[in-house]
Amino acid sequence: MAGLVPGCSRVRPLSRRLLETLVTHLGCLRSEVMLELPFGEDGRLIGQVVCTAGGVAAIRAACRPLLRRTQACGATGLLLVHNHPSGDPRPSRADVIATRGLSMLCRSARIEFYDHLVIGGRARSRCGGRT
Repeated sequence: MAGLVPGCSRVRPLSRRLLETLVTHLGCLRSEVMLELPFGEDGRLIGQVVCTAGGVAAIRAACRPLLRRTQACGATGLLLVHNHPSGDPRPSRADVIATRGLSMLCRSARIEFYDHLVIGGRARSRCGGRT
């Protein structure tokens, strides 16, 4: 995503700049995509991983592999983001359940789980986070 350079961009995980960039890039997609955004201790974005891409069916996060990737890159924080091609930013029941599971795993691994954002069109919602 333009303007967010892993290893160089210093953005707060829930900053206006980051949120606007995510809405711009994910809000118009016609297929569901989930991004992992790991952050370092200094607040830098370490990387961005498209961890799931597919149809308009609900994305079910594979929590343990996601956590392993986050730990492998030395991240101390994680933001999870995905879009709803329908344009409805409200989290599904599956989104909320996956978020709770990931939040518990992050807590046990001492990784700060900032949030799980759902983007639909130009709007966004939070599933919860901030462990």
